[in-house]
Amino acid sequence: MDTVEELADIARARPENLKKEKEKGVKIVGYTGRFVPEELIYAAGAIPYLICKGGETAPVEEVLPYMLRFMSPYARAQIGYHLLKMDPVIPMLDLVVADCSDCHMARLADLFEYFKLPTVRIGIPPDWEKSLSYNYYYKGLTKLRNKLEILTGSKISEKKLREATDSLNKIRSLLRNISELRKRQPPPIGGYDYIRLNHCSFYGDLKEITGKLDDVYHRLKEGKSPFLKEAPRILLAGHVISVGDYILPKLIESSGGVVVAEFLDEGNRQCQWEVNTKGDLVKNIADMYYLTRVPPSIFQPAWEKRLTFMKKLIGDFKIDGVIWYQLSFEEIYDMEGSIVSKAMGEMKIPFLKLESSYEYAREAMGPLTTRVESFIESIRVKRG
Repeated sequence: MDTVEELADIARARPENLKKEKEKGVKIVGYTGRFVPEELIYAAGAIPYLICKGGETAPVEEVLPYMLRFMSPYARAQIGYHLLKMDPVIPMLDLVVADCSDCHMARLADLFEYFKLPTVRIGIPPDWEKSLSYNYYYKGLTKLRNKLEILTGSKISEKKLREATDSLNKIRSLLRNISELRKRQPPPIGGYDYIRLNHCSFYGDLKEITGKLDDVYHRLKEGKSPFLKEAPRILLAGHVISVGDYILPKLIESSGGVVVAEFLDEGNRQCQWEVNTKGDLVKNIADMYYLTRVPPSIFQPAWEKRLTFMKKLIGDFKIDGVIWYQLSFEEIYDMEGSIVSKAMGEMKIPFLKLESSYEYAREAMGPLTTRVESFIESIRVKRG
């Protein structure tokens, strides 16, 4: 799709554009995870930059002197790209807001500080249903608001915060509408392009991204599907598909399947939910980011809520099979993968569990390709 590639071009030009903005005096704020609200950053007059790259082994290996080998490749990669000078934006950052949701991401925050990046932490208590935990997170956002105001010298007014919230809600709405089109048989867009649309939406001017996404939606609404009608419909679930880690969705779709829905905790916009723009906006932002959305796997006990949501996706999108994608040494996702496998067995939904350390060399791609192709073929055979 031409417009998807146009968005990808905008995302690729982001470092150069941010450099120009920084020269004008605009502050650039990097952040990790799903709990740091872009709304606050934009309302302060700064530009957010999501730190979420992956898919390559060199950045993961580069961090071995500072992080245990047995820590998440995703967390290791984020600082690894910086150490290898493969991310031109991180050295420009005026502030890094580190989402400390587990030991892997907290260690990443440690390394941001160790390598002299100005860092502020947001603590994410996993027992999210307790009022004490919510209040802790809310106070963290209040402190972040104050930090951003000091950084930019600009007060976060209700007007600015509402404008930022409306803009981001619009992007969420457009991505949700595009995703809804994938309920068609066959869908007009697959998971590879849809995941890239999500990623691109983080790396561009909000108005420009909104216009391009609107164009994508209307083109898809009237266009034809590039997929066969009988292509097995796949739900891709797990922790994160990071920016650049596209091997799996591409492989699924080159093997004859199509990813029609995702259930990922990071690296994509949680576009099923929007921030309520009536009342106390900071509280509404805290509510949506921490309470309203389906809890991530690190929130416990959350498996029943997560399974309920997955089952709804399976019904709504007429899913034929589930592929669970986790990264090495992420013990919570490994445990949940087993729980999901059991549930899918009870539902008689084909299930494939894959684990990655971003090792996509030729010797690793052969077995991975065989497993995915066999899984897709088994769904076809099951259908008869």
